[in-house]
Amino acid sequence: MSQSIVLTIDSALQSLIPALSESEDALLTEQILAQGCLQALCVWKTEDDQRILLDGHNRYRICTENKKSYQTVNLKLDSREHAKLWILAHQAGRRNLTDDQRAVIWNDIREQRSKIEMSERAAKARSTQLGLSVNSTEEPVTPKDTRKAIAIESKVPESKLRKLAALKKSNPKIYEEVRTGKVTLREIKPKPTTPAKQELRARYSEKDFYRRIGTGLAGSFSSVEDRLDELTHIKRADWSPAAEEGLRNLIKNLNEIAERADDYASQFKLILKSNKKVA
Repeated sequence: MSQSIVLTIDSALQSLIPALSESEDALLTEQILAQGCLQALCVWKTEDDQRILLDGHNRYRICTENKKSYQTVNLKLDSREHAKLWILAHQAGRRNLTDDQRAVIWNDIREQRSKIEMSERAAKARSTQLGLSVNSTEEPVTPKDTRKAIAIESKVPESKLRKLAALKKSNPKIYEEVRTGKVTLREIKPKPTTPAKQELRARYSEKDFYRRIGTGLAGSFSSVEDRLDELTHIKRADWSPAAEEGLRNLIKNLNEIAERADDYASQFKLILKSNKKVA
């Protein structure tokens, strides 16, 4: 098809596509002016005969500004949500993305697949309630949007996808900056989780705070105290190589506990000493 076709630019769909850098845009402009638009623009032809541009926004702009011809390819998609998924899947294969940008796209693909699947299930449920025929011979839908499945498919670490999902929920603005390449995940400083000074002062003034810690320490021993007492009365008739090895390991464990306890006790003594005048 020629450039006489009127194309619709949907800003929400276009926002899913990372913008070109100045150097990339200049190179693309130079190529089109010298060779023409070699790659067809991908267009979603809707049921009401709209032609919404899904891929090739920069090429379309450059061709329009410089009166260059271009070709289009029509795509048949079920809905706007499917159009979003198509754009995301197409973007995931771009070569000029950073690892973080690609991970963002795959996280969005996971969410979009889940959204479509939920919508389709809801539509089937409504059809059933209205008494409309539903093909009951279909295989049950296997979830394809789990984080683990996406990690395997995309080769993006599951931990990174989890981190991005949390970031999108807590700070969507920064999430979008990762998408556009303005910042990297490594540059994002986590929000401090340490309680404020007033909270800490109130906590350290609460006697029950120390009691709970002491109870926990005592409880760690009380749960095994009966068995420890039993072992202090082990008899020669019950002795075996396994018993010897077991006791040696228990002695090692108790020494490690004692060492850690002594370390904490020493630290607390220093704190008491340094704050003696304040008290």
